[in-house]
Amino acid sequence: MNNRSYIFSIFYALLFILSLLTDWYTILTITLFVTIVIVLLDKLGKGIVLRELISLFACFICLIMPLLGYAVYGKDNPLALLWVKYMPIPKERYFSYALPAISAFNLTLLWPIRGKGYSDEGVNLLRIVAALKEKLKHMPGIGIYIMLIGVITFWFVGMMPTSLQFIVTLIYFISFAGLLYVYFSPVAKNKNLVIILFVIFIVGNALRSGMFTVVAYMGITVFSIIFIGRKTTLFKKAVLFFLGAFSLLLIQSVKQTYRKFAWKDNYNESRALLFLNLITDRIADSKNLFSPDNFFPIYYRTNQGFNVSLVMRRIPRVQPYDGGNRLALSFASALVPRVLWPDKPEAGGKFNMKYYAGVELRGWSTNVGPLGEAYGSFGVAGGIIFMFCLGIFIRWCYKMVFRLSVVNPLLILWIPVLFYQVTYSAESDTLQILNSLFKSALFIWILYKVFPAWFGKSGSATFARQINLPTDSKVVTQ
Repeated sequence: MNNRSYIFSIFYALLFILSLLTDWYTILTITLFVTIVIVLLDKLGKGIVLRELISLFACFICLIMPLLGYAVYGKDNPLALLWVKYMPIPKERYFSYALPAISAFNLTLLWPIRGKGYSDEGVNLLRIVAALKEKLKHMPGIGIYIMLIGVITFWFVGMMPTSLQFIVTLIYFISFAGLLYVYFSPVAKNKNLVIILFVIFIVGNALRSGMFTVVAYMGITVFSIIFIGRKTTLFKKAVLFFLGAFSLLLIQSVKQTYRKFAWKDNYNESRALLFLNLITDRIADSKNLFSPDNFFPIYYRTNQGFNVSLVMRRIPRVQPYDGGNRLALSFASALVPRVLWPDKPEAGGKFNMKYYAGVELRGWSTNVGPLGEAYGSFGVAGGIIFMFCLGIFIRWCYKMVFRLSVVNPLLILWIPVLFYQVTYSAESDTLQILNSLFKSALFIWILYKVFPAWFGKSGSATFARQINLPTDSKVVTQ
């Protein structure tokens, strides 16, 4: 790893300081967003860009979309007025909290990971990838076996009681780890066919259900791992990135219309054809996609800052800061099994929107996000500190995967299972982050103990010598 990562981190620190001392909210927001994009593109292929994607998503929905709201979708915009989606507090008040809080979160989350023999980019990562490929040479068929277990389990998720659904969903998610096993395996048979069939299964299920979360966020996580080691010019990576971003915007723009048709009880036509027609029509009219009226559904769905501003409007005017009581309950809830605490809090926006924003949800779902929770708990200064610490926590969890992967390199292929729900955590809540990380880590540990062969556990010391990895995990950092 070179020193460029630290240069960018120093730049993030400078932006954070400027966000506290100045009111240059527009220029600082755009600069922060563009910088994260540049860092992501530069790192793509050299390392895993999961942390950068988490930061980019948080910046987009908590800063860029609110900025657009103040600039375009104010009370003078008919659609914003009709749907009451204009920002309800002054721009200066919102950005004086949100910009330094998100900047602090990005600063700590994106601080370079560099340890003895491990990192999420560069030579040490490539060495770990080489090690896992060597292990997979002696594990023919394991990846397909894991994928089959996950795919079969998928059909039972909806049948399970609420208390078991998350666990069964985790079993379904192992299919994505299995996919990576197959992709990186030097001896997997019919590799391309297996991958194509799995992609068809995932996309087909998204079209059937009208839910594209797994396709978008799990796809991003898996792609960031698959792209490791690919030497591509910055221009090609930029084209790929913007095509991907444009595709996500297209899906977002037609999603509600698609659901209106697909969820009808009497709809018997091809859903794939319906979706394709909607996408085709939107592409044909792509020049108008970014007009204020056509872009409004995307703005409506992705402006997390609107929910945060509802919290800031309510607290402390109507309700005092709670000093972190709700967040402490979330932390305890993530640690204690539901069997021992039947009525413990559940992740999701229904309670949080009522508690923090004073909005009662009926028939739809949204949340205040960690940014809103932080403000509602501690106010401006405390909220910024909370987001700073949240970035440290996620980074620490992420770092531990790479630290452990020096001894068990296959662990990095389980990153999609472990961090899937963290990828879009800026629009969920802290409980979901804690729940997903704690329970997913415990789940993977149990799998490691029950099915050690899945992790290539056989003569670790001998294997390390065979691939020139020191058994005490001390690899020269480069």
